[in-house]
Amino acid sequence: ASKAALGAVMRKLVHQCFGVLKTRMKWDENYAATA
Repeated sequence: ASKAALGAVMRKLVHQCFGVLKTRMKWDENYAATA
């Protein structure tokens, strides 16, 4: 695989990870508030 393709895949994974972390933190806040 070329470096450009590898970089694009890595960036995609990083964004996915940040998205999961953000939604998980929001979910935890809502859960704590309702619990």
